[in-house]
Amino acid sequence: MRARLVVFPIKGKNCCFSRSIDQSVSESTAANTPSTVKELWKKMTSNSKPLNANAELLVDFISNKMNKAWMGLEMAPEGSFKNKLHGLGLRLLARVKPSEILLKSITKDVTNVQITYPSGFFFISF
Repeated sequence: MRARLVVFPIKGKNCCFSRSIDQSVSESTAANTPSTVKELWKKMTSNSKPLNANAELLVDFISNKMNKAWMGLEMAPEGSFKNKLHGLGLRLLARVKPSEILLKSITKDVTNVQITYPSGFFFISF
């Protein structure tokens, strides 16, 4: 899978990051992740996969569940507890460095990352 990372300066050493990933490949990997605990258990016990493959399957399952829950909080009606909880989560995420969030969002399936940045900009050390 290929990804493109665009970096551009905002002010001083602060940067803005954007990424795009080939969607056709990411949709096929999401289809391999089980949607229920029962399916997860069957997939983990039926094959004699190594421990790290089962751990990755578990992490993908939990990540998908958390993403669906986050989207549910995002769609909550204005003023509800879920909406307030989503707002609190956004304020907490605002404290995390954008570069950390961006780099963690690139999955292990990405084999090629193209980085685009303005010329004369690479004086910043990451």
